Amino acid sequence: MENASRTIHSDAHAELSARVRRWRREKGLSQVQLAESAGFARSTLSKIENGQLSPTFEILLKLAHGFDVDVADLLNTHDRPALTGRLYVDRGPSGNSDENVIEYANNRLFPLAAQLKDKPFEAMVVEFTCSDLEVFGPWNRHDTEDMLYVLEGELGFHSEGYETFTLTPGQSIHFDGRMPHACLSVGGEVCRCLYVFAPN
Repeated sequence: MENASRTIHSDAHAELSARVRRWRREKGLSQVQLAESAGFARSTLSKIENGQLSPTFEILLKLAHGFDVDVADLLNTHDRPALTGRLYVDRGPSGNSDENVIEYANNRLFPLAAQLKDKPFEAMVVEFTCSDLEVFGPWNRHDTEDMLYVLEGELGFHSEGYETFTLTPGQSIHFDGRMPHACLSVGGEVCRCLYVFAPN
């Protein structure tokens, strides 16, 4: 019975050592970086990863903090690490495909990470193509909180109750989308912006 208990303890110890080493590498951290984040010596982490040290509960708490997970996640025996968050790399449309482009009279929208559902905000690249306020038509208004960051060209931002702003690359504007507004390109060239918005 004693030998069986030692075997179970040894297996769990080996699993923990392997898990810590795997998680650290998957997160692209060196032993020094993880140890500093956890708040203990690199030599302690090295001994844990090599199975030379059975960590105390206090060390486990610090290690979980270093990985930004719960202690229960650190100790689970599932094969996949319980790291939090999701990730999607959007490489843009392949070639010259216009498959995901949304066309309007005064702009074109290119959704980013459209495959991700239930996002707290949306992000798009928008091209403003209209440069004449007289032909713009009805001003826009929508129930969102908006941000525009100018990538190329110049943006003319018209809104109800505020002066007109002209923004150049590197400048941004944050506004309540419920306020009537019109975004125009300035200088005869298409204005390209990063557009981020969230429901109000």
